[in-house]
Amino acid sequence: PLPTATPQHRLWTKAVISTRSHPNHSNSYSFPPSTTPGWISPRPHGPWCASIPAAIAIDCEMCETRDPLTQTLNPKALCRLSIVNADRPSEILIDTLVKPEWPVSNHRTWVNGIGSQDLEHVQFTLQHAQQFMMALCSDQTVIVGHAVHNDLKALRMIHHCVVDTAMLFAHAGEEEGSTPSLKNVAYGVLKGREMPEVHDSVNDARVSLECALFWRERDGVVEPVEKVFSRNAGSRGYKSVDPNETATLLVHRLPRTTEVAHIEEMFLAFTFVKPKLVKEIAFSGTHGKCYVEFASADHANLAYDTLLGEEREDKTGKKQKRVGLKGGGYVCVRKMRKGK
Repeated sequence: PLPTATPQHRLWTKAVISTRSHPNHSNSYSFPPSTTPGWISPRPHGPWCASIPAAIAIDCEMCETRDPLTQTLNPKALCRLSIVNADRPSEILIDTLVKPEWPVSNHRTWVNGIGSQDLEHVQFTLQHAQQFMMALCSDQTVIVGHAVHNDLKALRMIHHCVVDTAMLFAHAGEEEGSTPSLKNVAYGVLKGREMPEVHDSVNDARVSLECALFWRERDGVVEPVEKVFSRNAGSRGYKSVDPNETATLLVHRLPRTTEVAHIEEMFLAFTFVKPKLVKEIAFSGTHGKCYVEFASADHANLAYDTLLGEEREDKTGKKQKRVGLKGGGYVCVRKMRKGK
């Protein structure tokens, strides 16, 4: 259902519809049947909902656990639950650590700040969290957050009245269907606000709510979010994207069948300039993207200038070319900064 029960619910209807229209929504929000053991589904909205909020903002922290009998891994085991009242953002409805069902195989302290000593004496379990959610939510309660499907799956909760800030904001210059990080959304939407490397789920819930309210106040007419931070594989966290990284080109709109070797072969065949490094292709939806490094800025510019294809600017003002494929269609090769 859509959130239509009260005027407070209806404030979020357009954002819920926009979230559902994202190309990744159906895949991200695919849940098991409602009769699946261990999973919960909120009750229909009714008179019992008079004292609960129309909307909440949520963020969960997860760790990795392992079943001692089967050795099955659960990479998204709930270990902290934080919920803010979206009608009154200063009100924290719950903020608690959660005892995982299986022994923890990776606490991921570098992400969530939660260590083994923090969980040692915790008695609040996933079942307690589910009972709390069932008392707090109807099927029309709007759950706001960033990549909320991860939180719902950690809670084992089937719910579709969701406002997901990862799907409300487009990613400037990225392939359609890609989703920006909360760090980039906050920086772009909340006047350059930077977020800490270690997650704080109360803060993350509030920040995603602020971003959703920004979208709602502008009736969804918002600019794409620039990629200021990217995940840094060399260290566990984010690094700033250097706008002067002119020895690099972005290749996007890559078909699913594309391999790294194909990118190198394309540049050699069409430009006679050999890339220094073709990074791993990141796929999202039906297409992928990758960054291609050259020996110098001159090499990157030569490769770009030599490519044949229609040139146009993307939404952020960066130049890119459409390069035709043999079987039809095209890929895009984009410069990393504005200018010549």
